[in-house]
Amino acid sequence: MKNKTLLMIMLMVFALSFANAQESQQKREMAPKHRGMHPRLQADGTVVDDEGKTLGSIKNGKVCDETGKVIGVIAGHGDVTTANGKVIAKMQKDGTYKSMKGHVVTTDPDGVVKVAGKEVAKVEAGYKEKNHGCALHCFFSSKNEEAKEIDHH
Repeated sequence: MKNKTLLMIMLMVFALSFANAQESQQKREMAPKHRGMHPRLQADGTVVDDEGKTLGSIKNGKVCDETGKVIGVIAGHGDVTTANGKVIAKMQKDGTYKSMKGHVVTTDPDGVVKVAGKEVAKVEAGYKEKNHGCALHCFFSSKNEEAKEIDHH
């Protein structure tokens, strides 16, 4: 009887530790791997963080993570969508972007990307599409309040 009880306790501990390990793995997989404090879009389309670590890229209207997987698209008319087509920001007539939650993202002529007047990213001078700064904020900035929703898609 004592051996059966001990065996049951050991099996329960094993099962609980296995379930906990799986939950931790799922959280790691869902956690954004591509967020930076002030991402910078370089002239060649590479996106880097403050330390110069590559976070991903924006090339030919496709937003890719550091592995090259497409995580978003910038449509020809300017809307920014997730890879599966969910619109997350719309280009306004004045060239600014408005997220679906109402946040306005602007890119100054010098390439500074701002949300509510705060600098959140930078587009280097050699990069031709300054309006891609919105995608920097949407997909690469840790300052994006909507990041968790975007990462789930």
